[in-house]
Amino acid sequence: MIWPLGIIVRALTSTDEKEILNCLRMLKSTHAGTGLMHEAFDKDDPKRFTRSWFAWANTMFGELIVKLYEQRPHLLKVKL
Repeated sequence: MIWPLGIIVRALTSTDEKEILNCLRMLKSTHAGTGLMHEAFDKDDPKRFTRSWFAWANTMFGELIVKLYEQRPHLLKVKL
């Protein structure tokens, strides 16, 4: 199982815009249609996940979006 929180922290700490975009793509493609971050998801089937609501990951995802809005807003306009 993969932790979205790990992907989020990777994006938060990266200075490489390609890496950040890759993280955003992963996060977008693994929320299983819920629009929320989960505790963990199956690498082969993101619809298999733990904790449908995981405040820690959702909060950190919000932090990532705010940081990108303030520091790299052009990344939020990229079609993922």
